[in-house]
Amino acid sequence: MNKDNSKLKKYDEVINLIKSNDYKNAEVNLLKIIKDEKNDFYLHQLLGIVYSKLGDLKKSISHFEISIKINPQNHGAIFNLAMIYLEQGNLDKSKDLFFKTIELDKNFIEAYLNLAKIFEKQQNFIESDKYYQKSLSINSEHLPSIRSYSNFLVNI
Repeated sequence: MNKDNSKLKKYDEVINLIKSNDYKNAEVNLLKIIKDEKNDFYLHQLLGIVYSKLGDLKKSISHFEISIKINPQNHGAIFNLAMIYLEQGNLDKSKDLFFKTIELDKNFIEAYLNLAKIFEKQQNFIESDKYYQKSLSINSEHLPSIRSYSNFLVNI
């Protein structure tokens, strides 16, 4: 098996562990792989996800930041980092990162939806409405957007 196929197989194993919620074994495997692949932004992104699921937000943030440093266009790592800051209640930092996500991917519906929710929490209802509508303009059948926007309209 050549090096690329071996690497893909290891990635697949880790992804399967993550999908089956076996985050501890995913962490162990990722740490083995990353020894030889320190500059692989995707491995750092996966470690960020794993540490987030394990509740180690400090390590999670660190790996997302490394992933972004290696590949500043990695909108997945930027989005995930924004989600951590949102969970921690750091609305301004998460908002900045959601905007960065949208700069890189104009159709990242979850970034628009989370911006709408942040603006709603900040009682900026005009901006909130704008981002709810944008999320629905990308996909009018996106159930999380429909539910959130419906709740927003009922409660304002």
